[in-house]
Amino acid sequence: MLSVLDITVVALYLVGIAAIGSYFYHRRARLQEYLLGNKAVAWLPVALSILAADMSSLTYLGTPAWVFTHDMKLNQIVLVYPIAVPIVIWLFLPIYSRAHLYTAYQYLEQRFGLCARLVTCLLFLFIRGAHAAIIIYVPALILYELMHIPLAVTVLIMGLLTAFYTMMGGVKAVIWTDAIQVVTILLGFSVVAVTAINRIPGGFTKVVALGLASHKFTLFDFSASLDKVDNSWALLIGGVLLYVQAMSTDQAVLQKYFTTKSQKDTAKSLYLYGGIAILIGTLLSLLGAILFAYYAIYPELRSSLHNPDALVPHYAASVLHNGLAGLVVASIFAGSMSTVSASLNSLATSTVIDIYRRIICTNKSDAHYTLACRCATFAWGMAATAGALYAGRLGPLVLGFAKIQSLLGGLLLGIFLLASATRKVTGPGAICGLVLGLGVVVWFSWYSPVSIYLYAAIGCFTTVCGGWFFSRIAKRGAARTVPVS
Repeated sequence: MLSVLDITVVALYLVGIAAIGSYFYHRRARLQEYLLGNKAVAWLPVALSILAADMSSLTYLGTPAWVFTHDMKLNQIVLVYPIAVPIVIWLFLPIYSRAHLYTAYQYLEQRFGLCARLVTCLLFLFIRGAHAAIIIYVPALILYELMHIPLAVTVLIMGLLTAFYTMMGGVKAVIWTDAIQVVTILLGFSVVAVTAINRIPGGFTKVVALGLASHKFTLFDFSASLDKVDNSWALLIGGVLLYVQAMSTDQAVLQKYFTTKSQKDTAKSLYLYGGIAILIGTLLSLLGAILFAYYAIYPELRSSLHNPDALVPHYAASVLHNGLAGLVVASIFAGSMSTVSASLNSLATSTVIDIYRRIICTNKSDAHYTLACRCATFAWGMAATAGALYAGRLGPLVLGFAKIQSLLGGLLLGIFLLASATRKVTGPGAICGLVLGLGVVVWFSWYSPVSIYLYAAIGCFTTVCGGWFFSRIAKRGAARTVPVS
């Protein structure tokens, strides 16, 4: 149970972050200010905001929990950043910088037509909407584990609060609150790591000894067992594609690119984001080994841990005092709220720009579309809140979103590669390739035991090959129908 002081710390954090987000409210904000921050945001907070959109409380809680119950092989995923970030900067960033876009799916319409824009927009809305629902669920699970507050109550509070300040402040609120929340997350898991090491007889040396004896520091598995989720081939191949997809086709990340002053600033943000992500991912894996050692030394504490996903807050509530447990729980909320706010802002942007303004209600004033974005933000907040009630059915937290992203993310990456890397693919061919990719990856998910991280590779490869093939077939058919004069 959390103490009154701990609850006060959490409450002050929630009120403070909502107030900071609402500070950026401007009643007469124009659409570019509300969605893009007038393209004048500094690169450093943008880098932290990209990090917050990527590394949520799923990572913060799920990574130590996975190492606690398994080993460190999932940490191989950090090795993909030095590969994925340069690919995005080289291949996609110049396109987005030249096009002056609100969403990436506008580019697909320029390349493949309206149908491609709508299909990819809908895919993004489903993927990111599911992500927001899962992220809202995480702190609700924690409060239920620690204080037995009904999940529905906490989910509703989280969803409403985050939707409120995101709706009020727009993308500036998202970016600056994200920067604050990243610092809060770093403080939270630092408190857990330092206090645990100090309470272990023998300190970090004992952590290493127990970790080695229990194989917690196992990092690689280059066997042919592609059905294992932590197989090295699956993680490295699928991971590169997943992170390239997230950084090149996910509006929640791309919207941050559109807020910077220049392409050079965006590249600096991406390089810094990649470096910090490698460091934090590794430290979180190490935290799992530290807590494994702590719980091995104090088995009476281990017997009271019923859900490994609640490992970090369970330690905080059971061991920490004087408001430190409240700081850790606040950092968990920070991990959730930063990602959810980015998700809601991007979901609203894509809904209004790609659907509402494009095909439903055209030729309205700038103020009309800004208001529509505020309404869409709140509506998506309610939808994600409702979906959060079912997020617990997806299994371990660290894999909860990876299942959805890998299943559908490869399709998005495939069609963007077709658009950017070749001029020989047509719009109908690209759509047919995407449909083929969806069919193949669904078949693999139902009938094949391959790792979920390989779904992205399968979907991307099939979409690219299918798009090229169908475009060639269509061009040959058209050539045969041309009359000879």
